[in-house]
Amino acid sequence: MKVKSIFTIWSWMLLYVPCLLASCDHHDGEDEKGLSISLTWQDEADQGTKVEDVKLWIFNADNDSLVEEENYGSAQEIANQRFFLAEGDYRILTTTNLTEPFTIGEITKTLSNWDNIMIGLTNPKNVKDNAYFGVTDIRIDLEEGYYVVQNPMKSVLAELTIIIEDVPKGTEMSGKAMDAALCLFPTQKNDDGAYGLPSIEPVEVELPTILATGTTLQSEVIRLMPTTPASAASHIYLRLLLPNETLQEYDITAPMMKVGGKYELRFKHNKMQPKMNLDATINNWKDLNNEVEIK
Repeated sequence: MKVKSIFTIWSWMLLYVPCLLASCDHHDGEDEKGLSISLTWQDEADQGTKVEDVKLWIFNADNDSLVEEENYGSAQEIANQRFFLAEGDYRILTTTNLTEPFTIGEITKTLSNWDNIMIGLTNPKNVKDNAYFGVTDIRIDLEEGYYVVQNPMKSVLAELTIIIEDVPKGTEMSGKAMDAALCLFPTQKNDDGAYGLPSIEPVEVELPTILATGTTLQSEVIRLMPTTPASAASHIYLRLLLPNETLQEYDITAPMMKVGGKYELRFKHNKMQPKMNLDATINNWKDLNNEVEIK
């Protein structure tokens, strides 16, 4: 099924249009003025994620200056806020759950270029939870008007699950992803025209070690930066140590893992080869984003 985005940006509404969102903030004499921001999920699978930390930046697109910087404890808090902006073009960046091990750099009032903003990880191994970001552009044509913008949030990291069936009980799996990006530039666009550009510089990410308690090895969800654009594919090295001490090594080439992508790597143990080249049409590699239809 094809992923379809239903989230649209209400770019502006004229003066005296009544507030349509219950979360709108009311100011004496200013009920029909200002900008309200509502966070939505780009991927239906992320709905229900607990939001505990929200960061917001509003930039003036004409001169790259930072005009608003706020922190909130929930999506409801930001929805209740009203921003009063002069006429002009603006870029809105929001992040949620961007806490340790996530980092964000180059956000200051004297920021000379918003393209330098980057989201990174203090330790790329065993990241337990994802963080989310959204970027929206809006033009304020009428300073006295009321504007509502919905900012679709998507995962910073790609998510990978590895499943190997029919292994001897007690088999141990370890390995690493070779071409994960070092960081992500949320306000830059990637080749698909979407915000969120992985860095050119790669980093190796050690995969968690897993022990088969039955005949199937299945990892928990592995969260890692998407594939660097410097590589045309994802490269994954797997190491299986069988109960009889036999060591098996596999060099796997798979499609690129994209920002917010969800993927599954599945094998029958007796079908695995030392070198495997997978593409999107091979059953061993599944792009789970294409399995969910957003209605």
